[in-house]
Amino acid sequence: IKQISAGGSHTCVIASDNKAYCWGSGLSGQLGNNSTTNSSVPVAVSTTGVLAGKTIKQISASGSHTCAIASDNKAYCWGGGTGGVLGNGSTAESKVPVAVSTTGILAGKTIKQISAGDFHTCAIASDDKAYCWGYNSFRQLGNNSTADSSVPVAVSTTGVLAGKTIKQISVGNSYTCAIASDNKAYCWGNGSSGKLGNNSTTNSSVPVAVSTTGVL
Repeated sequence: IKQISAGGSHTCVIASDNKAYCWGSGLSGQLGNNSTTNSSVPVAVSTTGVLAGKTIKQISASGSHTCAIASDNKAYCWGGGTGGVLGNGSTAESKVPVAVSTTGILAGKTIKQISAGDFHTCAIASDDKAYCWGYNSFRQLGNNSTADSSVPVAVSTTGVLAGKTIKQISVGNSYTCAIASDNKAYCWGNGSSGKLGNNSTTNSSVPVAVSTTGVL
């Protein structure tokens, strides 16, 4: 096993053959094996469709969907489609991998890192900027909006991220955090319980800086 990612009720790995395998809950198709049946042992993610001839470089499992970066450096997702979380212009679930749309803001770009949350997904593209898609009621897409998006949208870089690039991204259930090129942390989305780290419990539709006035 080369990489592993545990979601809410399923787990996925990349094995030594550079293919993806998943196990656990399959109710939304998140195992990617063209089934909605649970599996207590690993099953192979389908490679008969958009992943035919491709290998897997990175994988991220979430509550009810899974996303991966393939050897063509593009993103693919499968499972529940609530809010457009698969990024393929649809809100329908898919039991097999589908390609994340590259006809819009990701046109001409490749994907360097991907992170799947409960109902939204974010990625770092080859321009070292962040893009998100899916559910947005808590402003977790970071594009200064509350509208869901079934295709990738750009995380705002007009505020605290102006002039910065993104080095790493991690998606939670209703918020997102990233490390920028200044090696500082920024978060956006659901601020309840103070999870944005900016000394507030208010939601934010654009990135805010994690506080560096205390222990950091």
